Amino acid sequence: MKILVVCQHYQPEPFRVTEICEALVQRGHDVTAVVGLPNYPSGIVPREYHGFQRRREEINGVHVCRCFEIGRKNTKLGLAVNYVSYMLSACHRVIWMKKDFDVIYAYSTSPVLMSLPAAFLRRISGKKLLIYVLDIWPACLAAMNVYEGSSLYALMKRVSRRIYARADLLVYSSKRFQAYLKNVHHLDVPDGNYLPQFADELFNVLPEKQKSPFWNFVFAGNIGKIQSVQTLLQTAGILKDEPIRWHILGEGSDLEACRRLAQDQALGDTVTFYGRRPLEEMPTFYAMADAMLVCMKNDISVNDTLPGKVQSYMAAGKPILGSIAGETPDIITEAGCGLCAPPEDPAAFAQTVRAFMARGDQQTMGENARRYYLAHFTKTGHMDKLEQMLLSICERKA
Repeated sequence: MKILVVCQHYQPEPFRVTEICEALVQRGHDVTAVVGLPNYPSGIVPREYHGFQRRREEINGVHVCRCFEIGRKNTKLGLAVNYVSYMLSACHRVIWMKKDFDVIYAYSTSPVLMSLPAAFLRRISGKKLLIYVLDIWPACLAAMNVYEGSSLYALMKRVSRRIYARADLLVYSSKRFQAYLKNVHHLDVPDGNYLPQFADELFNVLPEKQKSPFWNFVFAGNIGKIQSVQTLLQTAGILKDEPIRWHILGEGSDLEACRRLAQDQALGDTVTFYGRRPLEEMPTFYAMADAMLVCMKNDISVNDTLPGKVQSYMAAGKPILGSIAGETPDIITEAGCGLCAPPEDPAAFAQTVRAFMARGDQQTMGENARRYYLAHFTKTGHMDKLEQMLLSICERKA
């Protein structure tokens, strides 16, 4: 197949769409990716991409076409400008591209406008379109304090419905998206269209865990308001007399606020911030963990989503402690690999952490996590199903 991939993000940005494109190439397909300029999460476009440089690259066999994009800023307006700049630039780019591809694959993270160029291309080219939904819209607006009843919410609801309806195959990454698509957008999406994200295979083998006098809990990922990492720090304050060390890896818009909170609570060396670390270093941090941490705000856009870090935690064979609602505790309970408390409730999460430390089956939880990963979240399983889906819509008559 000749596959055209549409996604705002691509290498060196940390999104799995890069792995997917390269895996499709390894399977013998011709892949072109229409993407933006790298600037996530810093908002700074590297100098080597200035002045229309490196607009066309070949990276590990993938033909990468980079569209103009204004770097993201940590404000609502700055983010909106970033998203719209890619959307308009990508729409313009696809108009002039050769239409000799067989199928369009939209890797649809937030915002849904990222997939508008793919839906537009579907209309003008007649080529089949698969949209892979990783964030559900317009529910995600709730995380930005934009709620139902507002004119913006109503507009984005119409836009979201039109984009999703344009897909020949609408594939969802979280089981809860299925009901949302039916109830909000009146789109019936079958059970067979469920395709969860996969974990990075880097976590299949970890270094040996070193002995420690402390319980070591590790959070790895973006540190924004949606992630509610401050809940972890408030919990650390409640438990600071316990033999616990909290390890926070990542960066994001809420990092400095988290640092200030840790300082205000006099957490000292109870909490360590490592910033963003190279992917190849992550297995070392995972290896030290007695449990991995996941936390999110309490709203529908978050509750219905399964954060990608959960799959990586499971691949590493680690128990998971969550301050989170919705899909994630459902999966953790089904797998028997950890404990969860309601989101944004430090006192409840502190009780959950104490309950975890008091148990004697932490190793079993880790084994259950690994077992569930092998059954549901491997890269091979994901790519087998995705490839089959792409082939199936290529074979459909117009």
